[in-house]
Amino acid sequence: MAERIGVYVCKCGPNIGDKIDVNAIVNDVKSIENIAAAKSHNLLCSGDGLKFLKSEIENEKLSRVVIAACTPKMYELKFMRTCESAGLNPYLMQMTNIREQCAWITQDKSDATEKARSLITAAINRVSLQESIEKKEIDIQPNVLVVGGGVAGLEACLSLAQKGRKVYLVEKSPCIGGITARFEEVYPTMECAPCMIAPELQEVLQKENIETLTYSEIEKVVGSFGNFTVSIKKKARYVSESACIGCSACFEPCPVEVPNEFDERLSKRKAIYIPFAGALPNVPVIDKDNCKKLNGEECNLCRESCPFEAINFDDEDKIIEKNVGAIILATGSTLFDAKSLPQYGYGKFDNVVTALQLERLNASNGPTGGNIQLKNGKKPESIAFIYCVGRKEKGYCSGICCSYSLALAHLVKKKLPGIKICSFYSDLCLPKKEHQKMFYEAVNKDIEFIRSDETASVSAEGEKLIVETDAKKVSVDMVVLAPAVIPDTDTMKIAEILDIPCDEHGFLAEEHTLMKPFATSLEGVFAVGSCQGPKDIGDAVAQAGAAAGRILSRLIPGEKLELEAKVTEINEDLCGGCNICISLCPYSAISRDVEKKIAVVDETLCRGCGTCVSACPTGAAKARHFTKEQIFAEIKGVTR
Repeated sequence: MAERIGVYVCKCGPNIGDKIDVNAIVNDVKSIENIAAAKSHNLLCSGDGLKFLKSEIENEKLSRVVIAACTPKMYELKFMRTCESAGLNPYLMQMTNIREQCAWITQDKSDATEKARSLITAAINRVSLQESIEKKEIDIQPNVLVVGGGVAGLEACLSLAQKGRKVYLVEKSPCIGGITARFEEVYPTMECAPCMIAPELQEVLQKENIETLTYSEIEKVVGSFGNFTVSIKKKARYVSESACIGCSACFEPCPVEVPNEFDERLSKRKAIYIPFAGALPNVPVIDKDNCKKLNGEECNLCRESCPFEAINFDDEDKIIEKNVGAIILATGSTLFDAKSLPQYGYGKFDNVVTALQLERLNASNGPTGGNIQLKNGKKPESIAFIYCVGRKEKGYCSGICCSYSLALAHLVKKKLPGIKICSFYSDLCLPKKEHQKMFYEAVNKDIEFIRSDETASVSAEGEKLIVETDAKKVSVDMVVLAPAVIPDTDTMKIAEILDIPCDEHGFLAEEHTLMKPFATSLEGVFAVGSCQGPKDIGDAVAQAGAAAGRILSRLIPGEKLELEAKVTEINEDLCGGCNICISLCPYSAISRDVEKKIAVVDETLCRGCGTCVSACPTGAAKARHFTKEQIFAEIKGVTR
């Protein structure tokens, strides 16, 4: 049966109608074989235009349609839906752009008309070879996994925890709150950080449809968007979360003391501990690497002191499986190791500290009860801040170091009004309106800013520290380093588990820097907060909320998920099993059938990018709706 093709040219008001001879094109098209109808319309995308198009498809019994109008980015989906409502498979419609590509860029009307005629001919050639594609839908799992219990992870959990949905929060440390829990006050508002996040911590722990798995890590992930199966390793805590009431009676008897990571090793903790006073959940954990009992020695002091029999030395790691439809990674970041740059004296001189260590000295729940002091217990009379530590080595500006250093300088001045502060910087990065205000306030408080070329060195003369740069040499009591923000140590591990790429710096790579800044190459997996790049609290929270919104709009309880229709398919008879496509696929959508020794495509993962098609040496890979025959036919129409 011969095809019945309809060609409809939109005048787009004067945009196309005044620049192209639409009537001449319509008359020419009528003479082409299999053209059942060729007409123009003043505004095809309008309500009247869409009704006209639908009636034409029905009345003319069209089997294929060509629409010549504006960019498909604007109205292709609308035209496809109109075709579908008229009973025509939407993939038997081809749209060509004669507005942006002809009318708007070609001054001469005859030239614009000829170019439009070529594009329409190309579209007719192509649509003749297009095939019906049926949309596929799959059942989905509306539940979501959030990895990381910092501010970004908390925001994601609370945004997602709605009726009909379960959220699983996995946090590797014994408590939630992330790095923000270590701060006393946060910029730019300089409000109390524990007070700010405490309500969210409580809400996450108390909300019925959020299950919090602390002291846990992701071990394995299989499946695809809408249907992931996640294996979670819940490490042995050796303390019953149901029996313990957090009375702390077990701490004092423990004979072991080790450096406290939460306090940046400025204080000691016991082998049985909670990271800090007020940590949630308020249940201790036993450090099996340092516990005498768990290392074969005789010691039961903590168990004997517990009035609730909550200590269980026979506790074991458990593997838990959860089924989810999407995953949000909010695993955070860490700071550059200043010890790797010996010129700063970190680790060599007592009073050279990092910015995070100064945060802990300033915190009321820190090792000194909030007193900013030197190693000998005295208050410093002078401090030098050195910015950009590790920037040159890492090759990027972290963007937040200047701001957090300014905030710390304000806090120090607040507690020690008479102290002398000088800040050595190579560049000041103050991108937000609030940051500039902080800088001017610092200048007004007589904080000196000295520009240098990142050649600072620190030495000691008696109890004093000497900071020397190309610009100035000063003698101070304390040096505070502002290290670069770098990926957390577990970032690469989780990237490998999920088979998603990291960028050149080791952060989780976004799918598109501008248009999809929190999506990864694996559909349904989102990277938010500083695991994707250095960010302050506000940006991390905003990104988490955006990712949660994207999930809420697609994983709707009770509804099915529509898959991408224009995917790749593999011809089994032609596939040679070379595996080239498997290694090149950016979405990990292709795997090897071991028995048949061929490549197979997972249509739930494929995005139809065509990378495998262009690389396949045998031509076994075929992109639906973008076959070589269709593309060559289109090219032939343009070059006739």
